[in-house]
Amino acid sequence: MIRLLEEYDGKDLRESHYSRVIRAHLAAYGTRYDFCRFYEIAYRRRAGVIAVFNGACCAELCEGSDFGSKARREIYEFADFLRPVSIELPEKMIPRPGFPGYLRFERTLFEVPPAETSQGLISPDPEAAFRTAFYGGADYGVWLTDTMHRINMSASMLLGYESSVLTVRFMSEGMAYITDVATRYEDRGKGYARTLLGRASRLLADSGYSAYLAAAPDTASFYRYLGYSEMSSDAVFNLRESEE
Repeated sequence: MIRLLEEYDGKDLRESHYSRVIRAHLAAYGTRYDFCRFYEIAYRRRAGVIAVFNGACCAELCEGSDFGSKARREIYEFADFLRPVSIELPEKMIPRPGFPGYLRFERTLFEVPPAETSQGLISPDPEAAFRTAFYGGADYGVWLTDTMHRINMSASMLLGYESSVLTVRFMSEGMAYITDVATRYEDRGKGYARTLLGRASRLLADSGYSAYLAAAPDTASFYRYLGYSEMSSDAVFNLRESEE
């Protein structure tokens, strides 16, 4: 059975990227908001937890849970009813039919090695950073409200170098997740993003965090070329554009 959680602390989840995402949402908003909800998958005991944040769904198993076909079927039905814009969860939780109406995208998680220095980093203007990182399909107001809220809580960062930008989406449990790495079109190929990533990782390492990012197949080869170490691989399901 999937039930809404009115109180939750996230302590029973396995250690993973997914649990860090869920706990970051908890730390930022708790269980008080309609746009950020948490659900348990439970029978005799809690087997897993689902977080739904601004239409994106993330799920993880609880420590020691036995997650069988009945639980996977419930996730299938939950996603079919809710139709989140994206779904990320460990392979063991994915129902065998997958998620009809969604495209499966493979991704690889890479460690970001720190450079020798963090000098030269800037705090970019949020609107300029948004224009650089997104080409449509994203709501600036929603992005800005969430990003600035997390920054004000010292749980996130916007960083730049020259015309490259990135977002440190969360810093949790000694790990920092980097997203939305982008460079202005006319400045690509100059090494700005590579420098930004290394110096951002150094800044984070000096504060006790190991940086990592997720790469799609078309960009994973770039990070392998740079010598980044692979942490793991998984898949994300995105709702087909015709259904959004």
